[in-house]
Amino acid sequence: MPACVPGSARAVIASAVGMLVVGGLGCASTPTLQIKVVDAAVAPPANVALHLKVTRPDGEPVTLEATDFKVLEDGKAIPGKKLKRALLPTTSVVERYVLIAVDLSGPIVDSEYLSTLHDAVGNLVERVGKDAHLSVQAFDGDGLKPFVNFEDADRKAGLSGLRRFRPHNRTVDLWGSYLAALDALDEAAGHATAPEHTAQLLFVTDRRDKAGKHTLDEAKEKLQASKASSFVIGLGDAIDQTELRQLGRPEAFFADKFKDLRKPLEQAADRIEATHDEDLVFSYCSLQKPGKKTKHTVELRIETKEVHGTVEHEFSSAAFERTACDPRQKPDFSAKAADSAPADAADAEEQPKPRPRRAKKKPRPDDETDE
Repeated sequence: MPACVPGSARAVIASAVGMLVVGGLGCASTPTLQIKVVDAAVAPPANVALHLKVTRPDGEPVTLEATDFKVLEDGKAIPGKKLKRALLPTTSVVERYVLIAVDLSGPIVDSEYLSTLHDAVGNLVERVGKDAHLSVQAFDGDGLKPFVNFEDADRKAGLSGLRRFRPHNRTVDLWGSYLAALDALDEAAGHATAPEHTAQLLFVTDRRDKAGKHTLDEAKEKLQASKASSFVIGLGDAIDQTELRQLGRPEAFFADKFKDLRKPLEQAADRIEATHDEDLVFSYCSLQKPGKKTKHTVELRIETKEVHGTVEHEFSSAAFERTACDPRQKPDFSAKAADSAPADAADAEEQPKPRPRRAKKKPRPDDETDE
């Protein structure tokens, strides 16, 4: 397909850390990506890394390869043979925390679909647990019980234990379990050390509250005070969809029959995967050399058969060295020295240097007159 090169009719939206180019003539056949530069890291010998948020207008997941990026520096494209580029793991810029809480006190435990539920939970763990701190907990009338902890390297043992769990107390404290799950998620996410973190709760139930110890309003207040996302999944005909929808932030999913329980869990996984795919760390080796001119503009162009988009960012090459560069070098986004230049500042070397003021001449002792 012909390259989608933004033309003079493009709209440019400036942000504090980058500029997003929206639209372009001749590109109407593919959606325009919404791209934001969240942070940048520049390091010797010539490494430039950009933490990007990339989304589609329709909310669909965006899957990109490093080769989908074209790089221009100061308006000149870096030829493919000279372009060293890579997509790096996002764990250095964002930590993800996911808690899956499953109600195992209701009618599904006694049905033929219990193993289907376990299989669906296992698939959910595989999909949303990649590069994430993930916990799987079950609850009945006695509250939450963890089977997979946030830092567990081996999740198979915990999932096997979940399959063997049977309820000890069928009087489920639905809202109390929701409150406890949100507390556990917020507490875990509070230990994040990356510049960003996300927290997502998946709350699965097949019945209404039976204990009466807590209320829906308490759960709503807790969610309001939390920064976490809340995906609620209701299964079967013993739930109250109106109640559960109020805890879906951003969404709640339902299956009227147990035989269809896979669908809402897959829908929730789709939404979570889409949010995880938004973060990208694109790294490349700049062709700029150490010298007087240190302020430069990099433009990234994404052009595939499905999507297109462009983003610009200014950076400084003051720390560059004349040695070999590897785009897979781990970026340090906490190091702010010389990693980007202000968008509205002129090159330092282009600013006239202030002339030093001459010191006023002090009178010598022999110039003084006696009174």
